[in-house]
Amino acid sequence: MDIFAHGLWSYAIFQNKKYVWWAALFGVLPDILSFGILFVMNMINGNFHRGPPALNTLPKWLFTAYNLTHSFVLFVAVFFAVFLITKNWYLPLLAWGIHILIDVPTHSFRFFPTPFLWPISDYMFNGISWATPWFMLLNYGSLAIVYILIYMKKI
Repeated sequence: MDIFAHGLWSYAIFQNKKYVWWAALFGVLPDILSFGILFVMNMINGNFHRGPPALNTLPKWLFTAYNLTHSFVLFVAVFFAVFLITKNWYLPLLAWGIHILIDVPTHSFRFFPTPFLWPISDYMFNGISWATPWFMLLNYGSLAIVYILIYMKKI
């Protein structure tokens, strides 16, 4: 799913919590720490272009960053490590896990399928690309309905 939708879904899910903005941040952080860095680098270097880049043009660190930030295994390890250190469940981190779970069915093998079992397994699910027009319409239409309901205090 695209970064804006991740942020909007994270905000909607955690909207009644005092830590809503932290959750929204953790909801977009996996993409910021991978493609966001590349986006900024390309803007600075004047290499910005529309559409998905060719995989062979991407730096190797991007694949590592993507694996780290999109691994549900790593998310669970970090979530429990934070608990062991603080003795508190840091609930805004759940938005990171939700990000990964949303990405699994919304990424296809054609471009960055979600490595949710990394480093334990290379298995990935061949989902629907989030950039498919009908899915974008469905996703943002659903977000519009959710935000209307939030505004009307129905959820």
